[in-house]
Amino acid sequence: MKRNSFPSPVGDVLERVFNKLSLDKKLKEMKALNLWEEVTGEKISRHSFPLFVRKGNLFIKVDSSGWLTQLTYLKNEIISRLNQRLGGGSIKNIYFRLGEVKKQRKGKIKAAQVRITLGKEELARIKERLKEVKNKPIQRVLSRILIKDRKIKKERSPEP
Repeated sequence: MKRNSFPSPVGDVLERVFNKLSLDKKLKEMKALNLWEEVTGEKISRHSFPLFVRKGNLFIKVDSSGWLTQLTYLKNEIISRLNQRLGGGSIKNIYFRLGEVKKQRKGKIKAAQVRITLGKEELARIKERLKEVKNKPIQRVLSRILIKDRKIKKERSPEP
């Protein structure tokens, strides 16, 4: 007789929920942003900053045209390294933009201290998306994840 594995491990349950809500894609996108320094190295990351990922396209801010040119030549290698670490073809292309890259000591990028707030419409969309999740504690956790993801995207989105 086969033993029932109830209750399911939390990791398995969350994986199913993330897949159902298409959050696995968002998590890979966030991971790509966090892997930028590791994949490119300290020297390149001192002159570049990952802004956001949209539809498999990674947008990077670069501090000079010389670095922009150099990174354009390295683009395919960087995409390959990122996808190898992400476990799939999550990143299809990289677009570089000129702009200021702020740094802290030791070449680490300084995070903005601006408080980002979401509008009522954005919060309503997140709530609507999570309506199918019946477990209230999991719904609250997923809601916090989606809100944080949206705030990060607003923070990183380029100025008009």
